[in-house]
Amino acid sequence: MGFLYFIVTMTTKRRNHGRSKPAGSRGRTTPVHCLNCGRLTPKDKAVRRFVVRNILDQASARDVSESSTVYNQGFPLPKLYLKQRYCIGCAIHSRTVRARPVENRKTRYTSKQKFIAGKK
Repeated sequence: MGFLYFIVTMTTKRRNHGRSKPAGSRGRTTPVHCLNCGRLTPKDKAVRRFVVRNILDQASARDVSESSTVYNQGFPLPKLYLKQRYCIGCAIHSRTVRARPVENRKTRYTSKQKFIAGKK
């Protein structure tokens, strides 16, 4: 009577295990802090959003442009550039990203394509 050998492999939910580093390239990436909770997350796993915002709201910007000599001549007010990084838990909780069906998980969204988060 012979022994039966079964090759047991664990199921994987994602091809890249939720990381954006190439397979076999490096063992570890530098951890970054989550903007919301402060948790350390690997840099390639963190959800990144680049936010460009006006420093002042519209009413304050109008007051500054009326009273200033520089900004009154059409010179634009400076903007605030933020690169926000979230851990997976906070990104899902704040609805920055959402869980998708298995068929749609492999779709990569870049800055050229618009991802509509409001639709279910």
